[in-house]
Amino acid sequence: MEGFTRANLFELSSKTIHVTYSTTSILGGPILSYRDDLRSLTFRGDDIQIGQTALGEIVTVTLEVVPDLRTVSFSLIVPTVTVMPQSNGARVKVLGVTTTAPTTIAGPPPGPELLYSAVYLRGTAQFIVS
Repeated sequence: MEGFTRANLFELSSKTIHVTYSTTSILGGPILSYRDDLRSLTFRGDDIQIGQTALGEIVTVTLEVVPDLRTVSFSLIVPTVTVMPQSNGARVKVLGVTTTAPTTIAGPPPGPELLYSAVYLRGTAQFIVS
């Protein structure tokens, strides 16, 4: 559609999680900022894993690695959103998934190898010039 473009900035939150994800930055790559009750982290470039799926773009970062205990990651399912440049963007509701992988020195413990916690985040998707 003429005059429309793909959103490249997502500002999202739930009651406990706040995420800002920019597909591009002045530094040339993506940036994701994550904040919850336990941590406030910013990820750039190779610290962000991005995969294209039928669900949309899945953006994943590692929040915590505790040897012999767990690895915690956060994934955001980012849909393609078309917006007018220089507008306030569009309201969006996206799924975020926190994944915990229990670890031990003896290998995976009994039970599920991955534990999931899903949350909907609401906010805006817009296009910014970077």
